Amino acid sequence: MKVSAVIPVYNAERTIAAAVESALAQRFEGGFEVIVVNDGSTDGTRAALEKFGARIAAIDQPRRGVSAARNAGIRAAAGEYVALLDADDEWTEDKLAKTVPVLDRNPSCVGVFSDASVVRVPGRNLPANYVEKGYDHSPTLDELLSPASWPILPSATVVRREALLEIGGFSEEFGAGDYFGEDTFAFLLMRERGEMVFVPENLVRYRMPESEGKLSKRIDPPNSDGGWSLRGLRDDPHRYFRGHQVFARLMRERFGTRGQGLADAAAGAAARELATLGLMAMHEGDRAYARRSYRASISYSPLMLKTYFRLGWAMLPAKAARMLSPMFPPGLRRSLSGPPVLEERPQ
Repeated sequence: MKVSAVIPVYNAERTIAAAVESALAQRFEGGFEVIVVNDGSTDGTRAALEKFGARIAAIDQPRRGVSAARNAGIRAAAGEYVALLDADDEWTEDKLAKTVPVLDRNPSCVGVFSDASVVRVPGRNLPANYVEKGYDHSPTLDELLSPASWPILPSATVVRREALLEIGGFSEEFGAGDYFGEDTFAFLLMRERGEMVFVPENLVRYRMPESEGKLSKRIDPPNSDGGWSLRGLRDDPHRYFRGHQVFARLMRERFGTRGQGLADAAAGAAARELATLGLMAMHEGDRAYARRSYRASISYSPLMLKTYFRLGWAMLPAKAARMLSPMFPPGLRRSLSGPPVLEERPQ
């Protein structure tokens, strides 16, 4: 067996069939298998997988998170190489044919990744390609350690299974609900062992997740007035960013000062998204939750001075804020009371 395609899935009944079909449709003569790990889905995902019968190997496990799901697939894999695919993405028919030969020709290469086309999302302005100019080459380890996160999409990668096993797979310190950094950390460990070669072709159709991942992926689409709506995010705001904390700690432990830039970038990303959460809460009139979000943001990045002003505004009684608000220009009013302007670049 040459290649094992590993697809982790959690509650993706709308997209998993298309992802699996794209893997099964590969024009590749080297021999491959498709392994799908159902990570405790509670929707119709299992029924969607049953329709494929013996064409795929389906593994069921309790909800443990994407790292544990990928690792289960890697352990079950018979292939020399592991090709990763997320449940909401799709491969082009020549994905394996154009990436696997790169590994065959380069014994010192531990992995290969390609560009991807970004699927259009109504109401969002997204780039056409996932890998932007300046990142369209095989990165050095120092480049991967730079604070600017390198755009290696899991669905665009094919790696040596032996190398994955050597690094212990994907860190399971990232648990269920942690959607940041588990792939970046694994690819850094892989890059220590050899080159990650870039193939400059769009071999993946990347779909921005609608309900998981970054905060901007967990909110409703714009309302008719251009605003945004929370999806009931009313518990501890810290919990959505536990993955950022895990990633920052692992970077410092593994890479020391070399990893500090990425650790700081993770903290900054959490702080910005918590501030966004605060603005969404302000826009919906929940000043108490806005205050919690702003305080959480400050705990990640104490030097973001604008967040202190927003916290102060959220601490004002609502009546006083309504009286003062007309004195401010529209841009400042929005900066204090929302709705937020959301980041659109996929990460």
